[in-house]
Amino acid sequence: MMNKKQKFIIDIVPLTKIPMSSHQSFSYLSDAKISIGTLVSIPLFHRSVEGIVLGTRQDFERLGNIELKKIEKIIVENFLSDSQIELAKFISDYYISPLGVVMKNFVPKRAKIRNKKPASSAGKQKEIILTPEQKNAIAKISLQTKSYKLEANSYLLFGPAGSGKTEVYINSILELRKQNKNFQFLIIIPEKTLTPQAMERYGAYFEPEEIVVLSSNISKGQFYSNWKKIQSGEAKLILGTRMAVFAPFKKLGLIVIDEEQDMSFKQWDMNPRYDARTVAEKLAEIHECKIVRGSATPSIESYYRAINKDLKLVELPKLLLADSPLEGGLSASIKTPTTSIVDMKKERWTKNYTCISRKLKGEIEYALKNKQQSILFINRQGMSSFSICEACKAVLKCPKCERALVYEKGGFYKCNHCNYKTSIFPKCEKCGGISFKNVGLGTQKVEKEISSLFPLAKIIVADTASSKELNFHEKIYGAFSKGEADILIGTQMISKGWDLPRVSLVGIIDADNLLSFPDFSAEEKAFQIISQLAGRVNRPGARFPGEVVIQTYQPENKIIQLASENNFQSFFQKIIEERKALNFPPYGKIVKLVFQDYNFEKVEKESQDTFESFENIKGLKISEPHTPLLSKIRGRWRKQMIVKFPDKIPIELEKEIRKLKSGWVIDRDPISII
Repeated sequence: MMNKKQKFIIDIVPLTKIPMSSHQSFSYLSDAKISIGTLVSIPLFHRSVEGIVLGTRQDFERLGNIELKKIEKIIVENFLSDSQIELAKFISDYYISPLGVVMKNFVPKRAKIRNKKPASSAGKQKEIILTPEQKNAIAKISLQTKSYKLEANSYLLFGPAGSGKTEVYINSILELRKQNKNFQFLIIIPEKTLTPQAMERYGAYFEPEEIVVLSSNISKGQFYSNWKKIQSGEAKLILGTRMAVFAPFKKLGLIVIDEEQDMSFKQWDMNPRYDARTVAEKLAEIHECKIVRGSATPSIESYYRAINKDLKLVELPKLLLADSPLEGGLSASIKTPTTSIVDMKKERWTKNYTCISRKLKGEIEYALKNKQQSILFINRQGMSSFSICEACKAVLKCPKCERALVYEKGGFYKCNHCNYKTSIFPKCEKCGGISFKNVGLGTQKVEKEISSLFPLAKIIVADTASSKELNFHEKIYGAFSKGEADILIGTQMISKGWDLPRVSLVGIIDADNLLSFPDFSAEEKAFQIISQLAGRVNRPGARFPGEVVIQTYQPENKIIQLASENNFQSFFQKIIEERKALNFPPYGKIVKLVFQDYNFEKVEKESQDTFESFENIKGLKISEPHTPLLSKIRGRWRKQMIVKFPDKIPIELEKEIRKLKSGWVIDRDPISII
């Protein structure tokens, strides 16, 4: 009698959402062994989905004649590496997110790209004279240790804007590359807007074909091509936003998290709600490589870890001299910018009802006269903050999100959360009125004001709406760095890391808006943004002394004062004492749980039932279900609970969270609790 042909059971993770209370992988039948990491097509319930192979074992007699479904086809063998699978499991476990949803981030869309010649680097290697402090930082970062420990290879590079952190990154990479020519290097940046400048700087030291970019603003074909270059080892320098942590690295030598304080590293609006900084540390551990967090205004958690020896603190002072001469052979020293806090209440007393103070107007005039550039920051896009009905004073809100609608230049009102738009003549829901008063400021309102004051000035607006234009980031950086525009008006994306020698003025139009949210991290974010913006003036090579103008209705506010002085130590001491008293990070961990549904009564009942089931778990502090800042988003009502615990998540809590029904949002280490 002939032997039955040997069959194999293949364990596969479907790349789709599976409830956390269920097994995250399923077993399928195959006629042959399939290697771990292979991308396959499988039947799941009544549809076909892609999946990743986790293991292969020989078939065996199954009780009850259980029939296993067969794999439909093998798409790409060995698509994910062992290290990628290990990282995916970590993200799934830590952020309590379905493994298939996590793994989907590791599987890019497979698309063809026309053979394009790599863009040659515009920059040339500059001979930079390093300071003793920079040399010391490079020596520490590039020093190889015999036995690997993550804490011994993790650094916080702390130095003010203009202290030469990028030169430390570059030279550390060059040193490590001498040690191993096969090393790859990952530079994670918080904003796509920083990509052109980063390409210019790092491109001077690498061949064009060795550098790739991973961010959401490149085509699918280009993204997949770059992905394959990383997988083959051809790409040596990877520049990317937070998604770059999912790439198929062969052997990392160094990970740099630039502007590490930035909240953009946290994905907060979809699963998995990961923080690229935390994931990068696990990635460094897997590859046994160095990791550097760099910032002029480190996050409270990172600086706390550094002074408690969990990260190695490396400090840089402000550079005293420009790295290179100015155009025409002139040299320049770098001075601390002059900072002025303008009390906008006094502006009203003098009948100035515009959003531009007399002080700021005068500084813009001076900058224009001397062919210098200005950056004007406003933390909101559109023409206003909100609009009220002139008849009954009701706020015009989005019917889907319960959020105030913002007036746009086109004459309609828009929700910045779900992109709902009204007609040009909306009606008040309460009284039917059609006349509305716009209140507050936005980028478009500031642009209108500046255009009327300075009609000959060339103005660029950088906000979420304008950034959707094709090649926006390259255009805006190119235009501003070449001096083709005089004034840049924008939201938070313009506060990050650009080095523009012609910028001699930064105006913060409405500093109070940064402090208006009742959140535990609001003051930290406000301090960081103001300090970062101040760092955009007096860059190496600047010809004119820099000026920072902060407009506020509360000039006595301690955070605004400390930020204007760039007094990080006093700021840190103030915040850390408040965090300790309230058990907020770094003195405790937080999970935010939000339930959302189209049925209001269901939201009330489910959130209350869940609160009662969590109430008796030891070692927790849990808030009662309450309405968040946005009570309704895209038609779904919301209730949330904030759970605090000392350090590691209690096992009982994790078990309960895994049992939560569909409709719950699990956000571990949230950037906001409102």
